[in-house]
Amino acid sequence: MAVQAGSVSGGIHYHASVMASRSPAPRIPRHFTNRQEEVRALDAARDGGASLIVLSGLAGVGKSALAAQWLHGHSAYPDGQLYADLRSPTGPKLPEMVLQQWLHTFGLDTLPADLSEQTSLWRSVTAHRNVSVLLDNAVAPEQVRPLLPAGDSSMTVVTSRSLLWELGVDGAELHPLGPFAPSAALELLCRFTGEARMEAEPEATSRLTRACACLALPLVLTGARLAARPHRSLSSAADALARRTTDTSHHKDYASMAMHAALDETYANLEPTGQRVYRFLGLMPVDDFDPDAVAAACRLEWGDAEWLLEVLADEHLLEAIAPDEIPPVRYRMSEVVGEHARRLAMQHDDEPTREGVLRRLCTWMLEIATHAQIRLTPSQATLRKTQGLPSPTVRPPFQDEAGAIAWLASHQGNLLGVLRAMEKMGWNELVWLVDAFWPLFLRQHPYELWVAAHEMGLAAARREGNQPAVRQMLNSGAIGLSSAGRLDEAITWYAEALEAAQAAGDARDEGQALLGLGACHLESGRTKVARPHLTRAAEKWLSCDYRRGVALVSVLLGEIDLADGHTRRALEQFAGAHELLMNVDDPYDAARALALHGHTLVLLGDPEAGVAGLEGALRTFAEAGSTRWRARTLEMLGGAHRARGDDILAASCYRQAMGLYAPIRPADAERVRALADAL
Repeated sequence: MAVQAGSVSGGIHYHASVMASRSPAPRIPRHFTNRQEEVRALDAARDGGASLIVLSGLAGVGKSALAAQWLHGHSAYPDGQLYADLRSPTGPKLPEMVLQQWLHTFGLDTLPADLSEQTSLWRSVTAHRNVSVLLDNAVAPEQVRPLLPAGDSSMTVVTSRSLLWELGVDGAELHPLGPFAPSAALELLCRFTGEARMEAEPEATSRLTRACACLALPLVLTGARLAARPHRSLSSAADALARRTTDTSHHKDYASMAMHAALDETYANLEPTGQRVYRFLGLMPVDDFDPDAVAAACRLEWGDAEWLLEVLADEHLLEAIAPDEIPPVRYRMSEVVGEHARRLAMQHDDEPTREGVLRRLCTWMLEIATHAQIRLTPSQATLRKTQGLPSPTVRPPFQDEAGAIAWLASHQGNLLGVLRAMEKMGWNELVWLVDAFWPLFLRQHPYELWVAAHEMGLAAARREGNQPAVRQMLNSGAIGLSSAGRLDEAITWYAEALEAAQAAGDARDEGQALLGLGACHLESGRTKVARPHLTRAAEKWLSCDYRRGVALVSVLLGEIDLADGHTRRALEQFAGAHELLMNVDDPYDAARALALHGHTLVLLGDPEAGVAGLEGALRTFAEAGSTRWRARTLEMLGGAHRARGDDILAASCYRQAMGLYAPIRPADAERVRALADAL
């Protein structure tokens, strides 16, 4: 997707178009009650100029419901409503993960690697927009600050169990939230039971609200249970809650006792299969789940999994999060519900059963990701050759490339949690899961996830003693490091990969490591160091008849020849590489060679032929959605038009290149801006 810049002066500023895709949104509570005083306080804060509000309080007190309802009630944020849950089953969520999703939502395909650059881009995207942001379950201020929009009219609401007073330096207004007043608790309960039942048992009604500690979640759980059982007396429900509160006296405080008592009572009223699924969901180290994952992990038919998830959602134990038009619906557990489900699993399920749930989930995720990899990058199959092809009985929930990459993207938030769980269990052979997500890393560049996953994969491969996997993790991880601009670290990884490949006598892996080393040194401006690495890579790949690899080396050697002033030799390198890459059916890399060949023709005094080649390459990059190579080709095309004496077309190409460079390589954007301004 093209990224167009707005006016550029005094620096690079990116102005996003309308939101290109939907972002996960918070559920608007169906039974929101009262809180008039709190709503008035939030309105006053906004009217007083506040753009950052922190709602803090106990788990289950209703922070998220209040925030979602309040933000939903305002029409002052026409440019988007954004949401992120900053907690996961395995720890606080990295702000980089959230920023990547949000920036994709605004139509940016390729993003910078560094968090500070991502933050700057986010501020630029939101500088002249009115958006609302809800950051749920924040743990620390460091999670929040990079996610704050820049627009003066935007609003951010943060919910947390902690006060997060440190955000006061960022202008935050702090609003601690307490339990409902007794009258408001009665009103909420009445929404489920109706006035007649409450008036018939006033004393029991009061006992129910006290047993729920006037907290939103216990009241909703209790009310939903009573609504589904119209013949149950409120007195018996109050007795059951009081009994469970007494039985759970080991909890630290009454609010916690009330929370767990309400959850225990809801759990007790589930049928046995629902109870089992509820416990198993608490064991799954993922942010969210759908019927596919639940059916695999819990050994259920798909339809049964879908129905049981709906049952648990009806009981307010789960929350639906996927947009309605994107089936199947995805669900998540709140932190307090997840803790409760895990506690029950530890009590009722033995260790082999718990391990079985986790292994089936991990195996399912590997199977589906491998199907996606086969469809998207079939040539990247080193580890799959060792592991074997995915089971033909496991049908992927997608039918085309768009569906495959969408599936990988929707599960990227779950990848680290699953990897950490496998690491804890010692299941090192499942390192292939990292490799199966390669198309996501290659196309969407989630740099932090890319590097972190490969660090874990490398450690697992070494523990397993799987040398092909070690080399694959080193080479693929190094590509991520170099793409993120961490060239010195990438060189270290490539050097380790080279040593491992030499020890194994694997010429193809040795060539890959040498190519990577040459590319890193070339990008660092060390052409004399880069050339011998690339020459050796070509020799290795010639020895094993890997023609595509030889062509890739020729492209980089041609770039070195250009840098060293050997223009005609560079032209021959690019021409040969283009022909060979077309013969091995690699049109994307062939377009790289074609673009550089056209640029070289311009340097040799033939701009007409050069423009033809550059325009052909540009069409290929546009179809592939390649931001960086489109920008680079447009920059070269600008130079070609300038050589032809057409400064208007040259300026247009430079400004298009500048807009593409701006989000991912600000320094290159500034350099091209200077070229445009000089015309």
